[in-house]
Amino acid sequence: MNYFNSMIRLLQFDIAPVKKLSLKQLQYFAIINVVILGLIYGFSAFFFSKILLVEKGFDASSFNALKIIIAGIPIAFLMHASASLFFWVFLKAIGGKANFILSYFNMGAASISLWPLAPFIAALQTGGQMPLMAGLAICFSLYGFAVNVLLIKETFQLSRVKMFIATSVTIIYIGCFLYLWV
Repeated sequence: MNYFNSMIRLLQFDIAPVKKLSLKQLQYFAIINVVILGLIYGFSAFFFSKILLVEKGFDASSFNALKIIIAGIPIAFLMHASASLFFWVFLKAIGGKANFILSYFNMGAASISLWPLAPFIAALQTGGQMPLMAGLAICFSLYGFAVNVLLIKETFQLSRVKMFIATSVTIIYIGCFLYLWV
């Protein structure tokens, strides 16, 4: 199955095409999705930072767009690797059956569901205070989380009870992390 069909079906909560991919295909799809996520985030961070600088009276002409846009890629890979490692360790401890590489690539494939969220995260990080922006960020976060949870449940072959426990603990962990971060 090709990239577009697999990813469209994944975005529709159908993980069957992703399960049929070879490890090599899954690797390429994960890399593509995380790179694009990083570029979307980097471009959004550049755009909203430039607006913020102009509003504050700074000269935005010396602002190097390419460096900021490209910086989004390692940020996306760092966040992806961190989340993959957290989920792998935690889910392995409660009986998950996936190895790290498989969970890493599956979560990379599922990162396509976070593409719509990236601009809102960048906007909120630059001080955007619009309630609509925060509401959309929450909606896209929930959507991305749902796609990831569905794929993770299948990857780790967890029962509904174990996945519920894992999801609850993950939400608490992410909530605490965001509280400390912001």
